[in-house]
Amino acid sequence: MPRATIRDVARAAGVSVSTVSRVFTRPELFRDETRLKVHAAAEQLNYSPNRNAASLTTGRTANIGLVVPNLANPLFPEMIKAAQHGAREHGLAALLADSDDSAADEEKLVHALAKDVDGLILFSSLLSQEQIASVGPLRPLVFVNRHVPGHRSVLVDAPHAMSLLTQYLANLGHTAATYYPGPDNSWVAHDRLAALRKASSAAGVELTVAPMGPATFETGSDAADALVRRPLPTAVLCFNDQMAMGVVARLLQLGVRIPGQTSVTGWGGTKMAAYSTPALTTIAAPLADLGSAAVAELLLAQNDEPDTDPAPVTLEATLLARATTGRARD
Repeated sequence: MPRATIRDVARAAGVSVSTVSRVFTRPELFRDETRLKVHAAAEQLNYSPNRNAASLTTGRTANIGLVVPNLANPLFPEMIKAAQHGAREHGLAALLADSDDSAADEEKLVHALAKDVDGLILFSSLLSQEQIASVGPLRPLVFVNRHVPGHRSVLVDAPHAMSLLTQYLANLGHTAATYYPGPDNSWVAHDRLAALRKASSAAGVELTVAPMGPATFETGSDAADALVRRPLPTAVLCFNDQMAMGVVARLLQLGVRIPGQTSVTGWGGTKMAAYSTPALTTIAAPLADLGSAAVAELLLAQNDEPDTDPAPVTLEATLLARATTGRARD
């Protein structure tokens, strides 16, 4: 049976060929009734548009790129899932790539994907300013968990989140805390650290900041070994849930009671934090909303004038108080 053509769809839907073409490339131009007729005819005939041909005439590929630094990081799947869903709602396909925590690889991926997408969402980007200047003109970019002037971005309100956390600890009687701030090459690590310094001062919590470095389960375990070699702080705050879970697991192995001797908190609100034992107290970022908002911003970015500087979209996190925090020991 010969493959259905765009003319077959137009005939079945009772519209022109150009209308069928534009329904697939610019659906927002048409009433629901017209779109439904065209899509019903296309489905009945098992017709799918030739995206390569469409991109030649419209300059659009109907693809977007998603670049993450590490797919194994449990923060990203929920964001990616929401971004993919948002893309599909607008008739777009999402192409996913992992930069393996390498700024150089991230830059290469953006260059490679730019040929096949209409725009890119970069999650927790590690690109330097020079690299951003290099890839910025290729396609519209949206940054998640990073603010880059001149580009659209979606952020978590770190000052608000850190204020929630420090006030919560202060109410439990904690007057001091040690913070493990995450990697030095991460914009969001510096953003959270600055917010925590200000919030802890306002809450009357004396803050000790460990050296910046990788934030993994393994580095959390190493941090716990270091913690027990000196007077144990009553509260240990971690850059993310993975590191906090590493701290908790190792401290428990070493016989430290949690939260009896020390309280531990994370950041992210990942599902694994809820099911850990004991369940981890954490700042829960709105992960799905970050992904959805990024797609919405990318659609807007396609119409931005050059040299514009859109304000970041800032979303609020919530504090999930669970079993790893309690009153400060005497």
